[in-house]
Amino acid sequence: MAITRNIYKWGSSEVEHSLPSHTRSFIESQFNVSSDFKNAFPKGVEEIKPLRKSKLSAQAIAKFKKILGTNSFQLDPLDRAKHSIGKFYTEIYNARFGKFEDVAEAVAYPKSEDEVQKLVLLANELKLPVIPFGAGSSVTKALQAPNGGISIDLSKLDKIIEFNTVDSTVTVEAGIKGPVLEAFLNERGYTCGHFPQSFEFSTVGGWIAAKGAGQASTGYGKMEDILLALTAVTPSGKIESKPYPAASIGPDVFKFFLGSEGVFGVITKATLKIRKFEPKNSTKGSFIFKDFHSAVETMREVMQGGFGKPHFFRIQDPEETDISFKMSGVEGSFADKALNFLGYKPNGRSLMHIIVDGDPDYSAFVFNKIKKIAKRRGGFSTGASPVQKWLDQRYSSAYLRDSLMDEGVRIDTLETAVTWSELYGLWENTRKYIKSFPNTSCMVHISHAYENGANLYFIFLSPMDTKNEIGSFTSFHKGIIDTIHKNGGSLSHHHGIGRMLAPWMKSEVGESTIQAITAVKKSLDPKGIMNPGGTLGLK
Repeated sequence: MAITRNIYKWGSSEVEHSLPSHTRSFIESQFNVSSDFKNAFPKGVEEIKPLRKSKLSAQAIAKFKKILGTNSFQLDPLDRAKHSIGKFYTEIYNARFGKFEDVAEAVAYPKSEDEVQKLVLLANELKLPVIPFGAGSSVTKALQAPNGGISIDLSKLDKIIEFNTVDSTVTVEAGIKGPVLEAFLNERGYTCGHFPQSFEFSTVGGWIAAKGAGQASTGYGKMEDILLALTAVTPSGKIESKPYPAASIGPDVFKFFLGSEGVFGVITKATLKIRKFEPKNSTKGSFIFKDFHSAVETMREVMQGGFGKPHFFRIQDPEETDISFKMSGVEGSFADKALNFLGYKPNGRSLMHIIVDGDPDYSAFVFNKIKKIAKRRGGFSTGASPVQKWLDQRYSSAYLRDSLMDEGVRIDTLETAVTWSELYGLWENTRKYIKSFPNTSCMVHISHAYENGANLYFIFLSPMDTKNEIGSFTSFHKGIIDTIHKNGGSLSHHHGIGRMLAPWMKSEVGESTIQAITAVKKSLDPKGIMNPGGTLGLK
């Protein structure tokens, strides 16, 4: 495997995910990409292009190595490149050619909170930028280092500190990855309930820094609902809170770090809520509706019904439903023909997935309530099988992006939160903009629902621009963000802001809010060393 593919690749470096036959058939029939372009487009290269020269002095390097040890402070170009990109489209596109911009000057691997504290204090003394790094799954350009500095990789802070069944909490170091934490909890009959699509390659610290959501957040909540307390190291000192169930002791300063994306300090420890979990108690089901509106109104009625809510609640819009049928080989099957006969036709039908966790009486009760509402709105039960098939590939489907790019197909996503009253207009107008570009597919789903609204997650695919892909993508991407923002959508629901959405931040939150965030930063980070260069729209 080419060296740079190991750097940008999404998923395990040891596994190459090939396109399933039905997916390949759809891609080849939908997008006319010339074989000459596909053959010339690199999957990666063996050497990276020369990086920006490090400005670290020999004296500074010696001081950092004294804190960490020689092997835990790396100046290797490949290490620097790997820690200076996430999974944003233009980052991985450039990486295929060996091009890495805005790279860190070194990578530090602390083994304890004490070492993190010493690193930050030394960096502050030297006025050297610091970029916290979890597992590299950011899609907002938040890991780039436009001002140089050091990337602090927290992968060695991966311990489970306390498991407390009396309080239903777990306290962990920030570098622990999702699968490790969840396996520990599941063995003891518990779950964290946080399953982002990056679950296999993301950390608790990253979940907090991005204010993330998991695929079961409708029931378990987003990270702001799961986080009880944290410890963070800032240039001005350590912030440490306590895991009270609730308190009135002034503003919750520790919550400044939710969604902070590294601009205030380095998150080192967190206490999270956990819930009892028995998979055998989960009730799964799916319904197909004749149109998107009926599916959405069912979801809204459920969320506002007052009888409980599912943990996993998802709607695929008509185009995503049709494409999923094509990619999975359902199109043209007996089931597909039967649905057509019953009036659930392509270009209109929308598929809904449901999982209710918890006590078996509760899960059955809530699911039956949803079933009655769905049937009243024309929903046809398609059983548990579609949900289980989706669960089987809920992480691996994202890894196909690399294979799609190998085929010369551009694929990326944007997500937003919107109230129910503005959801349809946002959906229609953003789809209209995306579809105005030739030969572009636009799949949309709702995967997080609330009493007052939901998120919309846009996935767009089209052939690459063979002459100017970066310029073409950047212009197209900006237009999508503008359209979402003009139609009542938030800049982000769970990916965060980073540098990608920074130009829109002031218009989203207002000048006074930017001033307030800046004031907090000046207090915690007076020399401006924490992830500088535009993150969150800060100067």
